[in-house]
Amino acid sequence: MTDDKPGAESVVGGALQESIHYHGRKAARAKSETRRRKILEAALEIAAHEGVRGIKHRPVAKLADVPLASTTYYFKDIEELIQDAFMLFAEKANRELEAFYSGLNGLIDRALVRGSLHSLQGRERLAAELATYIARYFVQQIRDNTSSVLTEQAFLAEAMREPGLEPLAQEYRKAWLDGVESIMKRLGTHHPRRDAALLISVVSGMGYDGLLFRERFSSSFVEETLQRVIGMLMGVAPTGGDVTAPETGNLNGTLY
Repeated sequence: MTDDKPGAESVVGGALQESIHYHGRKAARAKSETRRRKILEAALEIAAHEGVRGIKHRPVAKLADVPLASTTYYFKDIEELIQDAFMLFAEKANRELEAFYSGLNGLIDRALVRGSLHSLQGRERLAAELATYIARYFVQQIRDNTSSVLTEQAFLAEAMREPGLEPLAQEYRKAWLDGVESIMKRLGTHHPRRDAALLISVVSGMGYDGLLFRERFSSSFVEETLQRVIGMLMGVAPTGGDVTAPETGNLNGTLY
């Protein structure tokens, strides 16, 4: 059964926001907060280019253009600096998640007004619209916001080794799953939680390929693939073009 209430309340971000707690020294003045923020932003930039293990006091201070002593003033050790950098990343990502799911819910709201969810043709149209929206967002992140995507991957990988990062990383992933599950419930899929996990796995897999084959990463392939998956979950036949898998080992041609 579909959720026929337009403007369904977003379930995204609440638990994630509650998990964001900075550990370093609090800044008492605006100027101090600006310096502390510059340190964390520099740590995120280093994580994107060198991985989390590249975050060290001296490189961070140099990139942030602050005295070396500032990094040890605000953060007692490098682990605390790394944790707070991930907190900042999660805080910014939380706002993006809310905006992303707001856009998806807007498409479903308009489909409900049209009565589209109660006809095969209408559901096919909505599946295509959702695929287009997700693909455009996804490809834009890969192409124009690469540093953020690399930072996300670096911190999630580090959370597998660092217990201090694990709870926030789990809430970050859960926020994605909760958001997609809420969309699946509104679309009336049979197994919303499992369907959400499947869709996230597909997008995550294409994300790795997008980072590896940036110039040869086809937005049309992403859109067609998502339309097939979303259509399948909604119980409608995909209407996108045929997707041809790349030949194994064909690194000179177009991957997608």
